[in-house]
Amino acid sequence: MGFSFSTALSGLNASSETISVSGNNIANANTVGFKSASVSFADVFTNSSGIRLNGAGTALQLGKGVRISDTPVNFSQGTLNLSDSATSAAIEGNGFFVVSDQQGALYYTRAGDFSLDKSGNVVSPSGHKVQGYTAINGTIPPGASLTALTVPIGETMAPVITSEVTFRMNLNSKDPAATEFHSLVQVYDSKGASHKMDLAFTKQADGSYLMSASVDGNAATTSVNGGAASAAPVAVTFDSDGQLTAPTSLAVIPDPAQLDGATLPSVAINLYQPAPPVGTGAPNITNYASSSSVASTSQNGFSSGELIGLAQSPDQNGALYAVFSNGQRRLLGQMALATFNSQAGLRRLGNNLYGETISSGQPSIGTPGSGGRGTIAGASLEASNVDIATEFTNLIVAQRGFQANSRVITTISQTLQDLLQIS
Repeated sequence: MGFSFSTALSGLNASSETISVSGNNIANANTVGFKSASVSFADVFTNSSGIRLNGAGTALQLGKGVRISDTPVNFSQGTLNLSDSATSAAIEGNGFFVVSDQQGALYYTRAGDFSLDKSGNVVSPSGHKVQGYTAINGTIPPGASLTALTVPIGETMAPVITSEVTFRMNLNSKDPAATEFHSLVQVYDSKGASHKMDLAFTKQADGSYLMSASVDGNAATTSVNGGAASAAPVAVTFDSDGQLTAPTSLAVIPDPAQLDGATLPSVAINLYQPAPPVGTGAPNITNYASSSSVASTSQNGFSSGELIGLAQSPDQNGALYAVFSNGQRRLLGQMALATFNSQAGLRRLGNNLYGETISSGQPSIGTPGSGGRGTIAGASLEASNVDIATEFTNLIVAQRGFQANSRVITTISQTLQDLLQIS
């Protein structure tokens, strides 16, 4: 009769643990990156005194109740929700973000609700530093070591001198002689100051053009086909199909006396598109019978700029970009993801963190999208994968099990009372 009490008691405990697990799941229904758990049970049998066999030789074993065999975690993908934070990130697929504490110990999480601390470190809400691969001058070197990702708050980007300009333009072949057309572009000197470069094309009677250049209204010299600088206008010619025939290369040299001590040595004008393996690419300047116009301009310089924040979000490869006041972006680093041979073996540590165990095996850490790792959804957060309807159903089933086991204890108690009355 004593075993009957312990059997029913094990059922009460099992039902109570089920309620606790479901209650914890429901409590974390809104926890970022939370993964729900369930309860697995195993029956318990015992021999009351050695091995007891029936007439057929089959062992007689008495059921001793139930025990919890496992509390497996459901690592299925949670719904991705948009976030207003540029540092927020969610994992689509397999893997965990890697974070570290002040002592450098590594932990793993699916929660990407990251922010910046006062030193510019990308951190989790618990203060753990997000790990990744840091870029040097906008490039991540091969074989880069895992380190904390940091945003250089207050950094200033140095200016870059304009060294080349591209005009995609047409000069109207039907224009009369002496027609003048101007193409303008903004260029930058060594101090980051901007200057207005003007290329003036004047049509000649034979259909060719003479081009002269100026910078901020001051005449500039030119170098044609790699020759010496000259103040003479440059002859620009086209064939019968309106394709540029000369010159093949052109550079504008601003007057250094007009640059306030800065330098702007030479600005190459890209007359042709990038060349294929053999020959010269299509010309950027044409002479068709349509209105003279500049379709697009581009140049490779920019002024100095101050860091104003991060790009809207990490890209799918986990790359973080700084945005500067001059409109430039620069790669700061790339988030790392860790995978495990058995993620079911990870140990839950609280604060949305998981820890490595012997059962999980060592982490394999690399870049998102590689080695079976998932990709990153920037400016998003992964919601909890708790299914409220399922948890409510589990609660009902656990409650019924608790009631049934309680009834067993009540029955045993009544049976004992009846025995006492008989005696």
